[in-house]
Amino acid sequence: IHDNNFIHRDLHSGNILLSNQLHESWIIGDLGLSQPAENTSLNNEIYGVIPYIAPEIFKGGKFSKESDIYSLGIIMWELTAGCKPFADVEHNVNLIYEIIDGKRPEITNDTPECFANLMKQCLNPDPSKRPNIREFSKTI
Repeated sequence: IHDNNFIHRDLHSGNILLSNQLHESWIIGDLGLSQPAENTSLNNEIYGVIPYIAPEIFKGGKFSKESDIYSLGIIMWELTAGCKPFADVEHNVNLIYEIIDGKRPEITNDTPECFANLMKQCLNPDPSKRPNIREFSKTI
């Protein structure tokens, strides 16, 4: 998606599908909210699942490739923890304020260091410090 200069805007584990055709591969689905990355004229209303939404979006920022990368960081956490992020709290305005204030799911002790470091980079509160999709793919 990013290589074609689009952003997803609603990336979460429910939108990652496994295809068994020919050889196993992962497919990103639910592209209904996708838009060109450089298009600033489209609606920036907040959609999605609260734990996967980047903090800058809650502060009125625009969806971006960097906000998609944040979502990938949360998906990485979900893969290592084996459960949904913030499953023990209500997904409401209080959680949104906590995410804005820096709350992130705690990385489990058994997460490989290189994976944990990439996850932390993806979850950086400063979008400009998050890796781009090529850096992410190279590290993975």
